[in-house]
Amino acid sequence: MAGRGVAAAFAILLVLMGGVLPAMAQGFPPRVFRDARLKSEFHIQIAIDSVQIVDKTPGLCTVAGRIARVFRGNIAVGTPISIDVDCKKESETVRAGQIIWTDVDKLMAAKYIEAFVNRGPYGFQHSLWQFAIIPELTEKPTIPL
Repeated sequence: MAGRGVAAAFAILLVLMGGVLPAMAQGFPPRVFRDARLKSEFHIQIAIDSVQIVDKTPGLCTVAGRIARVFRGNIAVGTPISIDVDCKKESETVRAGQIIWTDVDKLMAAKYIEAFVNRGPYGFQHSLWQFAIIPELTEKPTIPL
């Protein structure tokens, strides 16, 4: 009987930690991702115009579009933007590590992405994979700080 109680408590703990486990699985504590969001220069939503898939996945895919919503930062709506996203096919197995992979098919089907980004020496870059495919543009951010 006591074994069932422990198993139930463990199951509840896993559910409560659902948002924490993916970050921990990548080797970073959750505060690292939160800090990346807090320190990002921009928090935006992007209307995707095209996705360039690399010849051989896993690898970097380039998402190109225009800024459709600005939640943080001094940048104009309509500004062209491209960011590189680590992508792979769902069937591909990758070595465990600190890269968060995005499914190629989901990326190709996406119309919008919300992202925390910084301007770097070679253009824009996401802040430690702090982006999400979203089904539509929203008035308020969908990714919490």
